[in-house]
Amino acid sequence: MTTLLAHLTIKPGKEEEWEAIMHDMITQTFATEEGVLRYEYWKGQEPNFYYCLLSFTDKWTFYAHQMSDHHETHDFAAVLDGIRLEYVDPVAGAGGGLPKTDDPALPDDASEAMKTAQERFPLDIAAWWASRK
Repeated sequence: MTTLLAHLTIKPGKEEEWEAIMHDMITQTFATEEGVLRYEYWKGQEPNFYYCLLSFTDKWTFYAHQMSDHHETHDFAAVLDGIRLEYVDPVAGAGGGLPKTDDPALPDDASEAMKTAQERFPLDIAAWWASRK
């Protein structure tokens, strides 16, 4: 499973355009993709700052989402000022029912799209998680 929290800074004056893109992304994702456990956008307290909580059944589902037509056709560069992806792992018994985040190796027969996604969005599993159940 893969869960991450995206920290998003939007260009000033682009909030309405950003929220319209997010509405479309949510609609298209849930209409066309399987294995999406959570996909939610939130406004932060700081101006032009948003969060996105994403959770997928596995890394391959996350990569398919990132490489989907509806993801690739939006002009994110026109509205995004910055993005930081933070991979997160649920605390046992307190993680909303989400399974742990893991990073299996890319299979030998992985498609070019999966290889590209692996390069663009490598999972960053914190070493200290291993000592926590």
